[in-house]
Amino acid sequence: MDSELMMFYNVENFFPPDDPSQATPLPGLYHWDDYKYRLKVRKITRVFQSIQEDYRQLPCVIGLAEIGAGSVLQDLTAGESPISHYRTLYRPSPDARGLSVALLFDPARLHLHTFRTLQFCEQEDIAVSTRDVLHAEFMFHLQKLHVFVLHLPSQRDRDAKRMQRLQILEQLDQTVKSLLTHGDAVIVMGDFNDNPDAEAIFNLSATDGSRPGLKNPFLELFSAKQFSSYHGKKGVCFDQILYSDNTVVPLQAFGFAHGIIYRPAMLCARDQKNSQYPSRTYSGSRYMGGYSDHFPVLLELRNSQK
Repeated sequence: MDSELMMFYNVENFFPPDDPSQATPLPGLYHWDDYKYRLKVRKITRVFQSIQEDYRQLPCVIGLAEIGAGSVLQDLTAGESPISHYRTLYRPSPDARGLSVALLFDPARLHLHTFRTLQFCEQEDIAVSTRDVLHAEFMFHLQKLHVFVLHLPSQRDRDAKRMQRLQILEQLDQTVKSLLTHGDAVIVMGDFNDNPDAEAIFNLSATDGSRPGLKNPFLELFSAKQFSSYHGKKGVCFDQILYSDNTVVPLQAFGFAHGIIYRPAMLCARDQKNSQYPSRTYSGSRYMGGYSDHFPVLLELRNSQK
């Protein structure tokens, strides 16, 4: 294969439908019934189909954020779904909103060795009450590849959880640098709730000759004012995929990589005045019927000889 795609997508509060027998619905949703849920399943599935049509292939790995239950992944891979043959990796996190990250992968292209979730401690074994980081180890093009999927604490309430976010990134940085020192390939994808130029994210890509780091193609996109989401009217690029150099050259299969913020017209708001924004599912408590408040992001690995 001349190229490979990897994908991350924050799918915005993707819970199963409300259970009518429960007096209190799941947190963060408003009248989330079966019709709205099934429509969203079809829409997110359509995103995978659109990528397949545009790039003539599906991503070999798909990281997802804001998954409310394993049943959501079952529905995304059911029936005629283009990813019906994909395997899913998911474990619930100790998140106040009940949301977690997940990873889907094509078993024909990657062989899974292990997977686990990483919990992070703020101090003395006190776990941070937030979403765990998913860590999967694969064989990919005859090389060991570690994929991390994360959704870091948000900037809500004047960035009250900033220290939690920095703590997780600091510990993750130590883990990644150890793997790179041993020659393993690494991908870190997710919603960082910070832009690529943030110091803690930049540290993941820092190298000093003796300390290998990751490359972040989304720094260039952010500098060019390309955004994966918006906070109010402010564009942000919180969704990123970082990679190690040895990810792109296993047995010289790939020569370079670049990042893509995937934003076809169907994923954009219908209002022409606001067409730069994602077509979101909810705006506050108002149901909008869209896909997500984030655009998907892709990492394309390509053979430089083609």
